[in-house]
Amino acid sequence: MTRPILDKEKCTACGLCAEVCGLDVIIHNGNACPTVNRGTYCHACGHCVAICPQGAISHSHFPEGTVTAIDPENVPTFEQVRELIRSRRSKRTFRDKPVERDVIEKILDVARFGPSGHNEQSTEFVVVQDREIIRQITDQTARGLTRMSMPFKYAIGRLIMRFMLGRRGAEYVGELAPELAGLVELYNDGTDIILHEPPLLILFCADSVGGTFAGTNANLAVHNAALAAEALGLGCFYPGFLVYVSESNDTIGELVGLPETHKIYGALAMGYPRAKFKKWPERNPTKVKWIGAA
Repeated sequence: MTRPILDKEKCTACGLCAEVCGLDVIIHNGNACPTVNRGTYCHACGHCVAICPQGAISHSHFPEGTVTAIDPENVPTFEQVRELIRSRRSKRTFRDKPVERDVIEKILDVARFGPSGHNEQSTEFVVVQDREIIRQITDQTARGLTRMSMPFKYAIGRLIMRFMLGRRGAEYVGELAPELAGLVELYNDGTDIILHEPPLLILFCADSVGGTFAGTNANLAVHNAALAAEALGLGCFYPGFLVYVSESNDTIGELVGLPETHKIYGALAMGYPRAKFKKWPERNPTKVKWIGAA
């Protein structure tokens, strides 16, 4: 069992640990030192050890050396964060150059800090640099796209898909069907615009059994990784068709040795870009509904 332990000799009764505890594991009443209330509910988020200015809290999940002081000089300004986000673009043309292992490890180290539901930290990573395996994954994705688009060529198929996907889902996939068929046709003719032959493919996976937030956790990690890659001079894009096809095609998971209960929830095709953008185009205006006065 993990739980926080308060050192009353160091504690100044500021109550910050109780204030940031999202599960009321630590409570603070009056001027006395906080107390541990529901230790079994603790999911080891680390808020308490991170906030205590006196170092009065220890935690079995965070032994000595696992809590690091934030360096204010390395925290980017809002303008810097905004510029990184606005300037990041999906890049699909890559130099014929492998991505170094230490660079990949830096990206994964940032990705693992993505927030996760109930602090599950459920996301696991599969790093694929074998060009033949990437080709086989692309081939399986192309086959899956063929299966997705085929029913929409026939009236009975469209009717069945409407039953399976619902009206709106069937309409959406139906509109995509010609594009999917075109992607496959190009791939079969030797032009890969599905994965674009990247030197690196990172799959974001998790055990699908008992992981309530597994998909959300994985895609938050994807976003972290994409920004980290941008900052390191790499380019990447999200191969959504691969992820979508993998939901009904176990072959892709088998190719990379995933356990039977694991699913691919996100992916990034990545490499050193052949071209770099010097401008960012405007996006659509923000769609927002304000409720309540500011």
